[in-house]
Amino acid sequence: MGNSMPDVNDYLAGAILANGFIWIWNLILRQFRIPLSRLPVMLLADISLAIYLLAGGVSAYLVGRRASRRHLIVSLKVSFLSWLLSILLVLSMALKPIVGSIIIFLLCLHVGGVAGGYFALKRRLRRRAENS
Repeated sequence: MGNSMPDVNDYLAGAILANGFIWIWNLILRQFRIPLSRLPVMLLADISLAIYLLAGGVSAYLVGRRASRRHLIVSLKVSFLSWLLSILLVLSMALKPIVGSIIIFLLCLHVGGVAGGYFALKRRLRRRAENS
């Protein structure tokens, strides 16, 4: 638990992990579109938002655990890189990019990233209190 900070590989791994959640959810939506079409659209939208928040939170938390300081900056870097990667993902999968989905990705990944960074910092502080 020295004075370590994440490197570029950690940030890229966090961004790829976050987009893995998004990619798998998009595959599920596409693969099961007929059974899922019976569900209310707002329910699917809420589930999508929760998954995007979870994606940002988990990736930022895992990268934030490697940081010894500046957890919020680390989590924001991860969430911004995740957002950039998600734009590439959306552009490659959609016939025409939807600006609304890009904004939703931005908001959800950043909110999830801040929450993940907060939980990583909280965990570090709790461990420090236990050790002293």
